[in-house]
Amino acid sequence: MTNTNDFRRYSYQNDPTTLINSFSYTRGSQAPKVQPQPRERERDLKVRQGKGVKSRAELQSEQKAARAFMLRIAACAVICFLMIGLVINSLAVKNQLTRQIARQETAIANAESEYISLQSQLNALVSISMIDQYAVEKLGMTKVRSNQIQYMDVSEFKAQREKALSEQKNVDAGVKNLQKDLQGHN
Repeated sequence: MTNTNDFRRYSYQNDPTTLINSFSYTRGSQAPKVQPQPRERERDLKVRQGKGVKSRAELQSEQKAARAFMLRIAACAVICFLMIGLVINSLAVKNQLTRQIARQETAIANAESEYISLQSQLNALVSISMIDQYAVEKLGMTKVRSNQIQYMDVSEFKAQREKALSEQKNVDAGVKNLQKDLQGHN
């Protein structure tokens, strides 16, 4: 069953005057209009009231203040430029030192690889067969045969040497005694 109110609602739906009247600005999605607020204080404009022409002293004091302000700004600018220059210079020096370190590290790595290569070559040359081959081919040496080997008995030599050393000690002791006696008589 339909209600009579439903009928009316559908019958007036396409009427433009009804649509305009039924529009509610509070239910819309648009942004509300904002009224510009008057400025509380005008900082840009300075108005002098009651004075006409400035005196020379006022003009000179304003010029001094403006000069001092300009010098402060110039000093700050110079300091900023100096700091930027120093930062750029330090970065350049750092970059140069980094390159030198990289070159030295590369040289160290090359020297280490050359050392390893030379060590392996040396180890290959030190083997007994390589030494024999070098002695025979390059130096013209021959291997010792059994008839070239002579054995010596050194026990007699040691005994003679010990006897000579003991006699030398006795002679040295006698010389010292004579020197003491001579010193004692003088």
